[in-house]
Amino acid sequence: MPPRRLPPFSALLLAWATLLPGPDLGAQLPPGTPSGAPIEPSREPVDVGEWNSPWVLELVERGRETRSDLALGGDLESYEALTEGYVYFFLDPEEGERALIRVDQVAVELRWAAPDHIQQNIVGERSETRLPVREFRYYLDRLTLVQHGFEDEIRVGSGMDVAGVPHPLAPTPPGLPPDGQRGPSPYDFRLADSLSITLPGRPEPLRIYEVDVRPRVTSEPGIMGTILLDRETASIVRMAFTFTPASYVDPRTDRISVELDYGLWENRYWLPNLQRLEVRRELPDFDLGVGTVIRAILRVTDYELNVPLPEGFRDAPRVTARPESERREYPFAEGLFDGLERDGLADLLVDADPRELRAQARESLDGRPPSGLSTTRMHLPRASSALRYNRVEGLFLGMGGSFHPRADLRVRGHGGYALAENRPRGGLGMEVLLSGAWSVEMRLRHGELEDLGLAPGIDPLLSTVSALVRGEDYRDPFRVTDAEARLVHTPGAGSTVSLGLAVERQQRSVLGVTEPPLNDDRGFRPVRSVAEGDFLRAVAATRTAFSWPGGGRGRGETRATLRTGGSGSGIALSASGEGRWGPPSGAREIKVQAQGRGWWGDPLPQGHRLLGGRGTLPGYPYRSFLGERLVTASLVASADVAGAFLRIRGGLHGGWADGGHPEVAAAWEAEGTRGIAAAGSVGVGLAWDLFRVDLARGASDSKGGEWQLLLSLDPRWWDRL
Repeated sequence: MPPRRLPPFSALLLAWATLLPGPDLGAQLPPGTPSGAPIEPSREPVDVGEWNSPWVLELVERGRETRSDLALGGDLESYEALTEGYVYFFLDPEEGERALIRVDQVAVELRWAAPDHIQQNIVGERSETRLPVREFRYYLDRLTLVQHGFEDEIRVGSGMDVAGVPHPLAPTPPGLPPDGQRGPSPYDFRLADSLSITLPGRPEPLRIYEVDVRPRVTSEPGIMGTILLDRETASIVRMAFTFTPASYVDPRTDRISVELDYGLWENRYWLPNLQRLEVRRELPDFDLGVGTVIRAILRVTDYELNVPLPEGFRDAPRVTARPESERREYPFAEGLFDGLERDGLADLLVDADPRELRAQARESLDGRPPSGLSTTRMHLPRASSALRYNRVEGLFLGMGGSFHPRADLRVRGHGGYALAENRPRGGLGMEVLLSGAWSVEMRLRHGELEDLGLAPGIDPLLSTVSALVRGEDYRDPFRVTDAEARLVHTPGAGSTVSLGLAVERQQRSVLGVTEPPLNDDRGFRPVRSVAEGDFLRAVAATRTAFSWPGGGRGRGETRATLRTGGSGSGIALSASGEGRWGPPSGAREIKVQAQGRGWWGDPLPQGHRLLGGRGTLPGYPYRSFLGERLVTASLVASADVAGAFLRIRGGLHGGWADGGHPEVAAAWEAEGTRGIAAAGSVGVGLAWDLFRVDLARGASDSKGGEWQLLLSLDPRWWDRL
């Protein structure tokens, strides 16, 4: 039979993104797929939603038989294809911005011959790191294609990530029940949905059935997810699934998800089209609220059917690779960072809410958490929760723990002791999941420190170093003890809406130490006072992430806080946002930031906020301005000039504060900006922009403008420190 090079037809992929719930399940259309194929619901009388109905079990059994015929009907003798894709390695916090660590690009020549001989040759490979990481090699299943929906035993990461998982379409165990049939499958099945697709040149619609799969014994290795099967041939059209916790071999594994898509060729052959593998890990003993993710996405193109294969093909190893120098010179069709937007990582914002996975686990796992991590771990909200130093607490030592007994319940607590204050402080939080989009959070805090600044001045790590050496910790703290309940709604990826009600006690802080232990010549500045008292607090808040064409992305937050008590009442409204423009690689960027806050009510000192200097308005004395209403904005452009080692930046900054109540201004020794205070800055970033040095100058001498040399860390890490 002569070689044939034909486009695939699988317009049903247009509907898959709406058929299946869960993270990153939108499939990609193969090249040449007609985009206008009409899709209609199937009218066949089948049992939908019933587990293990005779009809769905018959369909699954046909799928097993088809899968066992690896020659695909006997008339497909061979094919060649090209696999190209990316492997992304990035930090993945529960809240906040992701950070790309490394991106790899790979190209693989794929050859197959009946009945089931596969050979893959890695011909192209290159990578770039965006954050410091030790050199390592990925498991082969990150770089090469899985054939026929895995073997009868599903293994991920060469068996180091997942092992011992039976394939749902593998032959069922032998047995001799009364009806003489084979033993039961380790899985339950149910028909979830169906669709029919009319393809050009095909007289009959293509019927596809979506089958839900879950393990019968949730404490054993198994998969949970969905299989799409072609009615006519019972061939696998798509698999999308995750695993039971018992499937995970590596104790660092939080979750692993797999997506396999197939395209229809010649209206007969379902051949690999897209493979997506995602592995998320955390520290096995510490719950830090952040993990790392490896996301490998491979796409198959350039199929040639029934071609003569090279001599010696069947004797070659299943996976080979060209020399490294040749792999680096491979002419990739796309740039190293060109796939970020298509693969859901252009803005590095969260696109998969783990709450949805936990909600599904309540049914599929009998309420067990869907994670391979231990249900009990040590916990720190941030690194400084274990060790820090400032002028109020002196040396603070702390630790915490987390408990995750069920998919819908998580408890976290932390506490410690401030040696200078001779006082304990800590907090306890509990999250109860109501559904994938709704949850209730309850929190208790005792003596925790909050800051009177409009924004943090510096990260906690450098704050501790500065307090020890220079006598400045860049905070203006006061103590809060409260009990709060919040209703949280997640309407979409990267967006939340919350309503909270709390009772709280606010108290002033006092100096615990008067001079830094490593510098007797300097003394700490006084602590600004607040009005002590008990308050009732109601909060409504929103958070959203967004992107737009041309490489733009951003985020915004709003908050309204009503506070009433014996010391006074009022409402605070605040908003902040940022927008970024630049290529996905991040080699250059324009960033705009703005934030504002207003207080309307009794002239409480804690209704005021401070700005000036690092963190808000560089080039002016630190927190020399105050107001009940304040606004700051900045525009910063930056670009790499020596790869990951050197980055330059320049910025314009502005701020305004109304001056607040005269008594508060006098007590705090601060004033309003008397109009807009402006400043400019230039700086460099070193070592992947982790360490920053900026020179800033305030434009107005009458407002205290001065030259400042500012050392800082990348603000992306402040919440973790």
